Amino acid sequence: MSPNSLLIWMQQHPDWLAIAVFLVAFLESLAIAGIIIPGVVLLFGLAAICGGGALALQWTIMAAFLGAVCGDGLSFYLGKYLDVRVRGLWPLSKYPDLLTQGESFFQRHGGKSVIIGRFIGPVRPVIPLVAGMLNMSARRFFTFNLLSALAWAPLYVVPGFLVGAAIDTRAPLPPHFYPVLTVVVLVLVSLASLFTQFHYQLRPSGKLYRSLLRFGAKRPGVGRLWSNSYSLRGGVKEYPISSFLLGSCALLLFILWSLLVMNTDAVSHLNAWVAENIQRLHTPILDYLFTGMTLLGDPAFLYIAFGFFCLLLLLQNNLRLMLCCVGAGLVTHAATTGLKHWLQIARPEALLAPESFAYPSGHTSGAVLVYGLATSMLAREFRPPQRWPIYISGAMAALLIAFSRLYLGVHWFSDVVGGALLGLTICGFARVAQSHFDRAPMWRAGWRYALLFGFILAACAYLGWTMPEAVSVQMKG
Repeated sequence: MSPNSLLIWMQQHPDWLAIAVFLVAFLESLAIAGIIIPGVVLLFGLAAICGGGALALQWTIMAAFLGAVCGDGLSFYLGKYLDVRVRGLWPLSKYPDLLTQGESFFQRHGGKSVIIGRFIGPVRPVIPLVAGMLNMSARRFFTFNLLSALAWAPLYVVPGFLVGAAIDTRAPLPPHFYPVLTVVVLVLVSLASLFTQFHYQLRPSGKLYRSLLRFGAKRPGVGRLWSNSYSLRGGVKEYPISSFLLGSCALLLFILWSLLVMNTDAVSHLNAWVAENIQRLHTPILDYLFTGMTLLGDPAFLYIAFGFFCLLLLLQNNLRLMLCCVGAGLVTHAATTGLKHWLQIARPEALLAPESFAYPSGHTSGAVLVYGLATSMLAREFRPPQRWPIYISGAMAALLIAFSRLYLGVHWFSDVVGGALLGLTICGFARVAQSHFDRAPMWRAGWRYALLFGFILAACAYLGWTMPEAVSVQMKG
């Protein structure tokens, strides 16, 4: 049975939802099955059906929690019982590197890997299996197992549940709604998995990273370009290959997307379809949430937050890094403003719509640059396995701000995509430019806390000042 068929069947038989959520969470957490089953997609779809009124949130989370605990528990005991024979089991026999990565991850992080690994795609399905193989005590494993499942279940269930709750269930849904929703989530999860694998291969220890270095060494021009571009920490050189590829790919996609926006009607039809469907998601709670998120992407707030970030860099004697950041900010502002006036694409009609033109979205390009650049520079102070929570925090902030522009109806979908690609382009090349000056830690522990506290204080103050008026305007609509 395909994911689409299962979701349609569950929509027709809601009495089985709790069992279905449990089984999907169980199989998604089970070592061997979790590798081949699209558990994230199925959980999102099932949670959306539950959110439509078929099952209460607490029971949905409880079913996912119990399934995750049982799935990881069985994987643990499989590892204990089968030991090295696990390597011969399908599909692990087809992906021997996956088990090797899991063992390496477990040896680096010990018991914490059971918690961390549940949220990291490449090693998630095998960590409990490895814990059993390496004779971790059952009491210690299940302590970490329960703690990680307590965080995992709401994180994986609540987004889908909110989507289901936000949809007006009194209106009949089109028969293709859940299949389309499943495909969208599947595409997003696939892109996230592809990005994770791509990023892993672009670490200094990755095969792709080393291949690109060998390619550059054979070509004098490329070699000279990179000879002064590496960062140096603890005597280890790290070239900004991933940042360069990010900037280059984003630039190419931005150019192609802009040509589509200017020269085809297909994008206009897509814009209208996205706008029409997003309007169905409106609820008072989401109105309040996304009004706040869009304010955190206001140019005024981004200037304040980015200015504070640059000031802290300057106070730590990182003048050149600070100048790179300021330059990136100015380029983003100039490029966004210039393109708006050149293309002169009109915005949707909305209460909160500014008077400027639409393409590309300035909120999105600014948010991607500011949150992307800040989190990438902060993550540089940590080892690669510890950087993901920081990357995810920055990405979620930028994504929520981008989506808020669609939700409030002040930008077209094409504007947001263009703004995101423009921000990624400048962010990637800014990191390449900064790499040559990256020779010492940028953020000591005390300065990190100052950055976090300053950002929270600025966000609270700005929202307190601007939120009441923005909400009142939204309510009038």
